[in-house]
Amino acid sequence: MHLIWKRPDGFHGASPTDFRVVDLGGRSRLWLHKVDRDQYPFRVSGGWEEKDATVRLNNLINLLEDDDKAWLDYLTRAMDHSIKEDRTVFIGDLLSWLTELQQHVKGDTWETEILTEALTVLSERLAVLRERFVKG
Repeated sequence: MHLIWKRPDGFHGASPTDFRVVDLGGRSRLWLHKVDRDQYPFRVSGGWEEKDATVRLNNLINLLEDDDKAWLDYLTRAMDHSIKEDRTVFIGDLLSWLTELQQHVKGDTWETEILTEALTVLSERLAVLRERFVKG
């Protein structure tokens, strides 16, 4: 499995106005496509679940500027579409998956830095929301 960052230059003929910029809180910023929240900005490749994993990751990354309610709503919908029946197991597996992805980032040094920082921010946000999500 590999995780790569799709740089915004020329993405589906897009222009800069098609993106919003999100500050990751450290040294990195991400350009997020305003419409394509499933296939952009990252791609998970090399596994039989790569399409689903790409959509899951991109849906999470596109929540970065959203409030807690949007995050909790997304997590509830994602769990409803999963085979998991226990909220604790679901969120634990999601956090483990994000940690595993950090071991598989590919790209130039600055690309891997952005990918790693984005995954760290996601994990931190999910850890903060974990208890509220589990309580439902």
